[in-house]
Amino acid sequence: MFTVYTIGHSTHSHEQLLKLLKEKDINCVVDVRSVPYSRYANLYNREVLKAFLNTNKIIYLFMGKELGARQASPLLYTPEGYLDFEKTSKSDVFRSGIKRVLVGLEKNYIIALMCTEKDPIDCHRAILVGKELKEVGCSVRHILEDGKIETQEELEMRMINTCFPDWRQLSLFAEQDSILQKDELIIKAYRQKNTEIGYKQESEQEEVTNA
Repeated sequence: MFTVYTIGHSTHSHEQLLKLLKEKDINCVVDVRSVPYSRYANLYNREVLKAFLNTNKIIYLFMGKELGARQASPLLYTPEGYLDFEKTSKSDVFRSGIKRVLVGLEKNYIIALMCTEKDPIDCHRAILVGKELKEVGCSVRHILEDGKIETQEELEMRMINTCFPDWRQLSLFAEQDSILQKDELIIKAYRQKNTEIGYKQESEQEEVTNA
């Protein structure tokens, strides 16, 4: 089983980001922001970040087209106007991105997917990309702001407890039925988070924190 990390650059200095990456021996950062520029965090503009990482012997790859939170095809958006993560995960462009990540893992690169949000529960790197990497057999590990690790499975439980805080008390079924109910709640929690963080076409924000 391959292990893939994710990280949000948030308000980290370059030195803080490097420390978090080095602690996990990461040697390849895959940028999954659709728009790798920010007027509020210039040090994370694509060219600046690439130069910094390369200087520190970490490969930088931009994959915002394949794995970003904005997608070009209008067919991937809901009638309400936000990106449908389930449709996106089945698109050829997205699947090609997942394959590229898997090829890198097969070549023994230690990869971290990087986006903006500090908490993965609020970012497509976990709710879209991390979910799909888990489904193809990867162990997905999110590097939190303090350097601790949260697995995709732990994040899923956090989603359930956040979206459905009373789910345990409402379960009146046998143990096996409870397991099935938990699996159904995970699917519903992913969908709920999609509605909350999915990129909206009508958005005119100059900086999209979840790109």
